[in-house]
Amino acid sequence: MEVRFVASEGAGSHGTLYAGRRKTTVKDRKKEIGKGLLSKMLADLGIDRNDF
Repeated sequence: MEVRFVASEGAGSHGTLYAGRRKTTVKDRKKEIGKGLLSKMLADLGIDRNDF
């Protein structure tokens, strides 16, 4: 699976993370994210949290 991050596809400190055909928005990359946002991002990418 191809994974890539495109910083130019987002406003300010946001960007887009692609994993295969799926994508999610990555918010401020300098800050930690909460459990809820992490869960949403993993769901957007079709990744099961238990795979970690």
